[in-house]
Amino acid sequence: MTRKLFASLLLATLAWCAQAHDLDIRIRGPVVEKKLPSGSGMSWHKGRYFVVGDDSPYLFVLDRKFAITDRVLLKDYPVQADGRISKKLKPDFEAMASVAWNGSVWNLILGSGGVKGTRELGLLVSTDGKFKVRAQDMGGLYQDFAALAGFQGGQAVNIEALAIARGDAFFFNRGNAVRNLVFKVALGDLMDYMTGKTRRIAGIRMHEAQLPRLQGVEAGFSGADFWPEIDSLVYSASVENSGNAHDDGAVLGSYLGLIPLTALKDGATLDLTRSARLISRNNAPVRTKVESVALTHTDRRRATGALVSDNDDGSSEFFDLVLSIRP
Repeated sequence: MTRKLFASLLLATLAWCAQAHDLDIRIRGPVVEKKLPSGSGMSWHKGRYFVVGDDSPYLFVLDRKFAITDRVLLKDYPVQADGRISKKLKPDFEAMASVAWNGSVWNLILGSGGVKGTRELGLLVSTDGKFKVRAQDMGGLYQDFAALAGFQGGQAVNIEALAIARGDAFFFNRGNAVRNLVFKVALGDLMDYMTGKTRRIAGIRMHEAQLPRLQGVEAGFSGADFWPEIDSLVYSASVENSGNAHDDGAVLGSYLGLIPLTALKDGATLDLTRSARLISRNNAPVRTKVESVALTHTDRRRATGALVSDNDDGSSEFFDLVLSIRP
């Protein structure tokens, strides 16, 4: 057996093991940050966490202990007395990932969609300390997502997470109003779109996902990152007792799980109902609405990082995270 083939089989085996209930989750926290409202998107680069809130005009920079060290104004929105943007005007920044582009690393921040003129904004923000910001209207791409999914009437996309892996970008659509979906586009095409070189992206792929239910409510995608050593997407999915994409509901808990890239074949439906793991303590669900996951270090058996939660009270909760694949 060649070394290359052996390595490929090992990666596939590890990913399959993780899908088969062998993912161990350990969390520590929470650390509550009241000066960072509604944490919803998070990434990691060179020893710093970058975090956005869905109703905040700022990108926040945090250290390993989740203390705010800097912030940059993304756009000049009117804010209320508590520093939050009203629900009517908020950009709903929900998805975020680090992207290597043009010789630098940028944070790609996306509004969730569904409200034209407010929630269809995409931003590229440099991580070099100068925080250069480039803006793009995501409406055209989101319309193509909706058309591919066959949305009708008042249905709309609700992009809650973004992950970059092996030259592709994966958009996670939360299914609290319609369906849990994963849209896949080539990263080069996405960057051409973000920088205005093209207005349409060809070759979009879509996968429908089935997630577990908690107290009768199906979980909805909320965050994602890439675990390269096992060629798998790490996702979070939270459970909120709300029947639409705009209103808050009772927080019931959150799940974490893996999607091997090998499972993302054309037209394949992702059955994650058995492999997703409920975040628990003392055999009880942790009642936190995880919004994003950011990995800081990975190897073939273990990944470390953090989770951020938004429990709809104007603050954010942070958890240290350790994921392990049991032998």
